[in-house]
Amino acid sequence: MTVVSARRHPTGPWRKIQSQDTPERTATGFNTLIMISRTVLSEKPKITGGLLSILAALILLAAAGCASPDTPAKRFTEMLDRYPPSQDQLGIARLTATSADAVPSALRGKAVTIMVHPAYSLFFREERRSTYSEAKYDLLKFQLDNESRFISEIARSGNLLILVLPGNYQKDSLAPLSYTYYLNASTRSSPQVVYIYSESSSSGALSTDTMVTLYSFLQKVKADKVLIGGGYIGRCQREFYNQITTYVDKIPVFIVPEISSISPDDIDNDEAMSVVHSLQKRDYSPIRRFIEKKGQGKANVLHMPSAPVL
Repeated sequence: MTVVSARRHPTGPWRKIQSQDTPERTATGFNTLIMISRTVLSEKPKITGGLLSILAALILLAAAGCASPDTPAKRFTEMLDRYPPSQDQLGIARLTATSADAVPSALRGKAVTIMVHPAYSLFFREERRSTYSEAKYDLLKFQLDNESRFISEIARSGNLLILVLPGNYQKDSLAPLSYTYYLNASTRSSPQVVYIYSESSSSGALSTDTMVTLYSFLQKVKADKVLIGGGYIGRCQREFYNQITTYVDKIPVFIVPEISSISPDDIDNDEAMSVVHSLQKRDYSPIRRFIEKKGQGKANVLHMPSAPVL
């Protein structure tokens, strides 16, 4: 039995446009102008229209200087632009009671990989969550690229892959047509990739009927193990893991650090920066520790034989 790992290809650095003024300098300048304007107005002399116009213009210029041209929100938009809206139907099949019949004999008795809520941070983030720090943004981008490349790699290999898509994603995603494009582009419409829906876009748990269908599929293809990735660790991924380990017996289930994602809301900036530096060195031990922490030591963890090439 072989476990296919994703291969990451070197990419150029994400373009950064840096402002010459730091947030502290621009904020200080803005506050100073506000104080000056209040002082002038409090003196109650006859303020000419020209003077008021100049003050207003200075305040507007200072306020404009407070907005960085390289905000995380802008760069999220740039990343989303890589996946244009598509009117095409989802190119992979939904898992059904008869899906196992189409699985080639060569793939039976091997590992089945399941990705929970792939690319969640890009297509299901709330608008108010667009203001991530630089460190958290870098972590999110790293994880998004990692998931996409892994899905593409395993789809090309022909190994079995199940995607747990956020329930009702057509309504809940901020860009549902782009999400469909992402899924089709990543899976290349491989016949060995199928999908199921979680109960909602904010939960990794499956409905009872869907869990029964998944259990039957794993039994029929004689899966020797189940490898779980996706995100978020300790959130939707943990909900799915707890459910599958409760209902699926005699098949070992593992969470794989190399293909698992951390929520930016669960770590601070320093932790995010440390994790990114470790991942760039192909060191996934921080992810493993995070999985064990969030699973309270109850999760089975299995590293891939070969980490993705970064």
